[in-house]
Amino acid sequence: FVNYFTRIIHKKRFRSIKGSRSNLPLSERIQTNYGLLKNAERKVADFLMQNPGLLLESSITEFSRQLGVSEATISRFSKAIGYDGYPALKLSIAAGTSRSAPLPNMPTEINEGDSISEMGRKLQATLSLSIQMTNSSLDLNALEEAVEKIGGAKRLIFIGVGGAASICVEAMHLFVKAGRQAESISDGYTQIAAATSLNEGDTLVGVSHTGQTRSVAHALSLAAKNGAATVAITSDKKSEGARAADTVLTTWNSQSKQVPLFGDFLEGRMSQLFLIDLVYLNALFKSENNEKGGLMMTGDALKRYYQIT
Repeated sequence: FVNYFTRIIHKKRFRSIKGSRSNLPLSERIQTNYGLLKNAERKVADFLMQNPGLLLESSITEFSRQLGVSEATISRFSKAIGYDGYPALKLSIAAGTSRSAPLPNMPTEINEGDSISEMGRKLQATLSLSIQMTNSSLDLNALEEAVEKIGGAKRLIFIGVGGAASICVEAMHLFVKAGRQAESISDGYTQIAAATSLNEGDTLVGVSHTGQTRSVAHALSLAAKNGAATVAITSDKKSEGARAADTVLTTWNSQSKQVPLFGDFLEGRMSQLFLIDLVYLNALFKSENNEKGGLMMTGDALKRYYQIT
């Protein structure tokens, strides 16, 4: 009953602002309305977000058969996110795919002519969506395994190159503050050397958006051969890095073409940080290594230090 009236109020509100915000990109429309979509409508939303470069050339009948939903569901979905119907949705997708991002690996919704406020709004929607899609597709069994391996590790090492290295530094920072012996290694030479010294009871976590960072994949393989637990955080389950690890946590991949070594995939970095924080929080509350006590001790030590100086 409550959901019914919530949907009515939302639709009235959306119609009132539709004229002033009719140029919202598809991803932002889906992000804004996702919580109000029915399960079948979310199936359409998820498909479109996972295939952003898709051109809808099929009829509504063909599209409904492809997704396994009714034509009415697709029509309702189109209207729920602010279009007049399926034809308008198709036109919007066609217009969006005809544009290219101002720089490689940047969100396609952002244009060079956007104002600072427009860019901020679009970036917020894009990054929020990446976290939402990562969380909705998360393998909970893999997450539990990662928490157990990371939370119970005698020696904990995070490895990554380039932008992924900053995620590893943040991960190390979190666990060190919780009283853990954690390390972060960003150069390939030391990654391989460290992996060679790991044994049973230790854990190596490799972060790579593509999963193709050579030193990270090789280090994960070496650590696994030595009996250490290995966890990969990547967007590609079939990548070399994912295949080398015992446990894989997958971030959302928009499937848009990425240019290697050019810039960064902003959505991927945000998703990686989300997974690191999620593992950390679970380890904090579930581990037997007293991370909560370690965090309190660190906080007290820092408080005394800064009060003294």
